Amino acid sequence: MVGRVSGQYSLEALNSRKAHRNIYYNGGYMQESDNADISSFGALLAKVNAEMKNIPEVREEVVAHFKGQIESGSYNPPLEKLANVLYVAGMLDTTEE
Repeated sequence: MVGRVSGQYSLEALNSRKAHRNIYYNGGYMQESDNADISSFGALLAKVNAEMKNIPEVREEVVAHFKGQIESGSYNPPLEKLANVLYVAGMLDTTEE
């Protein structure tokens, strides 16, 4: 959702122009600048993203399980489910010639 923000309100636009203003404080002027704080949701999203990087793309135990079944000849995939997946992926043509 953050990636959809564009124009003058995007993060790039806000970071490129930092707003500064002079404020009178304790007998003199000091410069104050705008800043942004990450929300608790943003922090949680960053934490989940970091944890997801620790999950392997290939689950070796699942691969070993099916590989053992295939090698022993006991693997019987549900053919209707397989056909549906192939059809949805566009890899199965059901038109008769």
